[in-house]
Amino acid sequence: MKALAVCPGHAHSLRLIDVETPSLDEVPGGRGVLVRVLRVGVDSTDQELDAAEYGQAPPGDDYLITGHEGFGQVEAVGPAVTGLAPGDFVVATVRRYGSSLFDRIGMPDMTTDEVHLERGINLRHGFLAEYYVDDADFIVKVPALLRNVGVLLEPMSVVEKGIAQAYEVQRRLRIWRPRRAAVMGAGTIGLLAALVLRLRGLEVTVLALRPPPYLNSDLIERLGAKYVSTTVVPVLDASRLFGPFDIIFEATGYAPIAFECMQALGRNGVLVLASVTGGEHRAEVPVDRINLEFVLGNKAMVGTVNANREHFEAGIYDMALAEAGSPGWLSRLLTHPIRGLESYRELMATLKSGTDVIKVFCEVAPLPPMQYAVPR
Repeated sequence: MKALAVCPGHAHSLRLIDVETPSLDEVPGGRGVLVRVLRVGVDSTDQELDAAEYGQAPPGDDYLITGHEGFGQVEAVGPAVTGLAPGDFVVATVRRYGSSLFDRIGMPDMTTDEVHLERGINLRHGFLAEYYVDDADFIVKVPALLRNVGVLLEPMSVVEKGIAQAYEVQRRLRIWRPRRAAVMGAGTIGLLAALVLRLRGLEVTVLALRPPPYLNSDLIERLGAKYVSTTVVPVLDASRLFGPFDIIFEATGYAPIAFECMQALGRNGVLVLASVTGGEHRAEVPVDRINLEFVLGNKAMVGTVNANREHFEAGIYDMALAEAGSPGWLSRLLTHPIRGLESYRELMATLKSGTDVIKVFCEVAPLPPMQYAVPR
């Protein structure tokens, strides 16, 4: 079969390769699920892998198949698999079990291992291929009605995890009734965060650099949220005008903004950090004021990254709510489909262009037509 792979440690090595099609026998205990890949989303992680900023090949291989935002259709299942059948639409989770206590209790996303096992990112092959095989424990069934937007489920799961953690942290307050939220950044993660927070009933203000109007600001306003350009209203001014913010979800990919978020957060508030940043950015910040306000204001801060199965399932629930309440909203995030694995250069160039790009994805295979039951 064909797949897209990088040679870890070598910059700009992404290429199309031929590898053996995986088989159900690779998963012990008859728990294997063979999936035909339909779509795979790409993001900055894929750019950084191609730039050789991180990532290792699985043991025994000198290449890493990339792609961690997969969506596909079950081709075959092992004899011990229940709840999944050929024809089902599915998404696989990303992180795999390591050796820590959290891995042993089914929470690999919270592992304390220094080395993470992540499909398409580190030590495990990803989904930018014609097929993959995985254990049924890591396969999440997607309703057929979400087939057109199922490729968004992996980034949606990261959002679900971050917001769930915010509520979990605030159980310490016995009664916590957040009213206002801010989302920093209007990319894919920021848009999905605004959606989930609106579904929770919060007033949402999204702050991003680009002045409106454009597609992202229109999508935000369609949710009943507010879009604000930080070129007009800086973060701290937005907090005074539209806050205080009980939740701030940071998704800009620009680390220094986190310190402004700490100052913009209201008392008893939670800051969720979703950006994974590299580089050597430096910032001068009023550390005494930030520290004092965090301590006296009972503020908290958490990070969110690869999610667990429960967060994927929560994402399916909220995506279904979104499709019912705002039909077509999620589909508008899928701005740049690129057809075929052989178009990988166009895939990466489009991702890097940044011009009116929300979600770039590879159409590995065409979506099968919707099938409807005919009444007898």
